[in-house]
Amino acid sequence: MARGQASAIRWTKEITNAQVLRLIRAESDVRKALLIFDSATAEYPSGFRHDAATFAHMSARLAAAGLLPTAFSVLARVPAELGHPPPEPVFAALIRAHGRARRPLDALRLFHDAPRLLLLRPSNRSYTALLAVLVAHNRLDLATRLFAGMRAAGVPPSVASYNVLLKAHCTDAGSGADVDAALRVFRRMPDRGCPPDSCSYNTVIDGLCKHGRIGEAKQLLEEMSDKDCSPTVVTYTTLIHGMCRSGSLDEAIEMFDEMTKRGIKPNVFTYSSLVDGLCKGGRSLKAVTLLDRMVSERCQPNAITYSALINGLCKEGRLGEALEILDRMRLQGKKPDVGLYGKLIDGLCESGRAQEAANYLDEMVLSGITPNRVTWNLHVRINNTVVVGLCAAGDSSRALRVHQSMKSRGISTEPDTFHHLVDCYSKKGDAHKAARVVSEMLLEGCVPTRETWGVVIGGYWERRKVREAAEVFLDGLVVGVAL
Repeated sequence: MARGQASAIRWTKEITNAQVLRLIRAESDVRKALLIFDSATAEYPSGFRHDAATFAHMSARLAAAGLLPTAFSVLARVPAELGHPPPEPVFAALIRAHGRARRPLDALRLFHDAPRLLLLRPSNRSYTALLAVLVAHNRLDLATRLFAGMRAAGVPPSVASYNVLLKAHCTDAGSGADVDAALRVFRRMPDRGCPPDSCSYNTVIDGLCKHGRIGEAKQLLEEMSDKDCSPTVVTYTTLIHGMCRSGSLDEAIEMFDEMTKRGIKPNVFTYSSLVDGLCKGGRSLKAVTLLDRMVSERCQPNAITYSALINGLCKEGRLGEALEILDRMRLQGKKPDVGLYGKLIDGLCESGRAQEAANYLDEMVLSGITPNRVTWNLHVRINNTVVVGLCAAGDSSRALRVHQSMKSRGISTEPDTFHHLVDCYSKKGDAHKAARVVSEMLLEGCVPTRETWGVVIGGYWERRKVREAAEVFLDGLVVGVAL
């Protein structure tokens, strides 16, 4: 903010750092707080100076508000005005703020400029902050080089910085060789004076599980106990999730029992992982029992838990149980999303209960769930599934209503859905409506297949409407369909 604006605030003849800091903290608008900050030194250009605490607070406020260049400019005044570097925790916070703003390269430049512009030689704290930013934005090559440069600069790594490096290797999009690199780093940690903590173990266990190396992950769990590094709920949840993904459901159940025997209370992620694994393994009734246990242990299921369970029950044809779980979900104040509605509608249509599926589609629309860029294709599939299901059930009138609702909401009709509508009308003896659907297809740029044309022509022919059949036949030839 320009210094000229600072004259808007008038101060008493004697002001203190405590007064200024108190006023800045009391102002909720960060830009007005900056005005107060600037006005204090503008009013007394040759006398008053901010102290380190005020500089730190103002810079942290600006960084939290996303005003990163201004936050840096405030921090850069510290060496000139106070004769020493700014507090490193504030500098590390500014690096993390660049990460939140998705500007990892700017964070790296800031880090490298710190000795020259801030007189600050980064310590392990700043290195760890920057490593975390680079890893979070998948700049793993830069993170690895920074870690190597850290040691070259004489800054001893900490367990925290090693943990970030482990995460870099374990989250790399490459093959299992990345986990092997993580294991090598992990084994070197004790020799460098940084014995692994539970976070180190959890990170490597997660990497191993993601690559299906469950046996090695279990060995690390045993090693934790031998080295007085207590496993946490994260450790067990990671293993259970990995076992479920690899189809080792019995092992996952044993691991769940082991953690409870050791007095480690499962959380919602533990239960959800096991529920999902059981449902994908065709054991949804066991998952329902687990849900009951979850609730009795006062661990509230979330939308993911319910969605996994309802999906599993639907796939096993247990629609009654699925709808009961949906009711329980609603009683807990949780609303179904488009994915959950889609699973229910699929299950109902596959079971020949298209009218109920259409009811849930209506409910979804009335509840205000609308398509966005992420869910668009899912909305298209759900609506088309309902129309096809209604056609298969011979309910052409409701199929038409759903189809018209789709058009009004901008949901596109798939070619197969058009064909089912045509076939449904023809079987009902309404060849004119079948022909209108074909005309609509053409208007939407969807050329009917030979089979679709044949259904319309056959419908007219069976009712001795030769002229209409001939007209449709000629229309098909015009658009290039070989009949």
